[in-house]
Amino acid sequence: MSDHEVVALLEPLVRHQAFPSVEAAMRALVRDYVLRQIEQYRERLVLLEKQHGMTFEQFSAYLKERAALVAHGQLDAEQKQRVAQAVMAEEEDWLDWKIAREFLEGWVGVTAEVAV
Repeated sequence: MSDHEVVALLEPLVRHQAFPSVEAAMRALVRDYVLRQIEQYRERLVLLEKQHGMTFEQFSAYLKERAALVAHGQLDAEQKQRVAQAVMAEEEDWLDWKIAREFLEGWVGVTAEVAV
């Protein structure tokens, strides 16, 4: 998108007095977007902590123990299969949790760059 296209997109907001200038509109919209992203990932982290009743670090250790149980534990074949399936689902949560943490960190870093 060119500068001209950006100005054309924001100009109606200025014309209808939602913002005093194109620059103010851009700053406010970028700020709002960044803050919404931060809130979205914070909410996801809180949800995962509540869901699992522990922090990411605790969950990582728990998951490592569960994987070791599957690999080296004294489980019969049926127990091993059930635990392995549970671990696979937990690993999906772990990956989602890790990604949410990384995205949150990235968006918080963006706030410093765009002076939010």
